[in-house]
Amino acid sequence: MLMKIFRIMLVDDHAIFLKGLGIMLNECNEFKVIGEAANGAEFLSLLEQIMPDVVLMDIKMPVMNGVEATKIAMEKYPELRVIALTMFGEHKYLRLMAEAGVCGFLQKNTNREELENAIRQVCNGQTYFSPEMMVDIAQWKSTAEPGIFLDDLNERLSERELDVLKLIVNGLTTQEIADKLFISPRTVEGHRANLIAKTATRNVVDLVIYSIRNHLVEI
Repeated sequence: MLMKIFRIMLVDDHAIFLKGLGIMLNECNEFKVIGEAANGAEFLSLLEQIMPDVVLMDIKMPVMNGVEATKIAMEKYPELRVIALTMFGEHKYLRLMAEAGVCGFLQKNTNREELENAIRQVCNGQTYFSPEMMVDIAQWKSTAEPGIFLDDLNERLSERELDVLKLIVNGLTTQEIADKLFISPRTVEGHRANLIAKTATRNVVDLVIYSIRNHLVEI
């Protein structure tokens, strides 16, 4: 049986980092870097020529940043999988990237094992968050972004919704959650839709960020 090769596109304005990341990924037989761009505009142009399985997207770039580029790309190619590359201090961009449609967040100082694991998970339809980032999000003070934190939100979630939420934050798929809670995948999808509606978030990634920052789940 032929091994599945994941096609990857890299977007970052730091040439040395971009080169090193490409070399690291190409050393793995499962991955093939098919394109590199130095900003969001270059990425969108490149996307017209070749379609990757996953994009590793920097957030702060000249010409066009990662938030705007991701939003435009996702509107045109809804099935595109994007992982945001972040650095310490860029938390204010996390919800913007989540709302734009990214599938996960990976810190730039990651190691090879985590990098490969994140790409596999996202390519297989899951979300990914660096563990260190989840801790940082949980410690982020609510005063940094007024209006997001709702002290009484927990009272509006049912016990089953909280069970589902915990498993979503832990990265389980719909089928895995269904198996663990002995419910149908459709019921899981219903709970997930209710959670997104009740928290006024845009998608699963945004829901995870919201849940961690509001301490709705323990990490």
